[in-house]
Amino acid sequence: MTKPKRPKYETIQYQPPTPQVFGNAAPNDLPTAAPKMSSFQLERPKGRPKLADRLAVYEDDNPKCQQMLCLGGILFPPLWIVGAVLYLRTPTTKVLTREVGFKNLLLSGVTLIVIIIFLIYHIFFAGPLAAGAVAPAPVPSPPAPGEGSAHGGR
Repeated sequence: MTKPKRPKYETIQYQPPTPQVFGNAAPNDLPTAAPKMSSFQLERPKGRPKLADRLAVYEDDNPKCQQMLCLGGILFPPLWIVGAVLYLRTPTTKVLTREVGFKNLLLSGVTLIVIIIFLIYHIFFAGPLAAGAVAPAPVPSPPAPGEGSAHGGR
């Protein structure tokens, strides 16, 4: 049994397909831009600031105050509100400070919601029950001296 011989193909160079569009062919007589030869003067993009300016953004970004307010709020929760106010006043370039300040904002918001729910509960639901339970029962006054007992003592 012999295998059929495969036909030999010609080796040709690959040419990627190009769309056949009207006006696709460009004329050969167009002028081309000469390559610009410059020394090692690399220009940075216009929109990007210098390295010194980018580093200056992080120099003053010290979240230590916000961290202390966050920890102090565990013992005295109004400190979280102070941290939330500082968060709202912090510029957006101070990323680390705003990150810790956002925790203060969340904790102060949760604390205020819990306090409001607690007050609503006591005003509307526990108010009448607590008022009756707190007031002492009236005690009968003792008999005045000289008055006899109702049993007609001796």
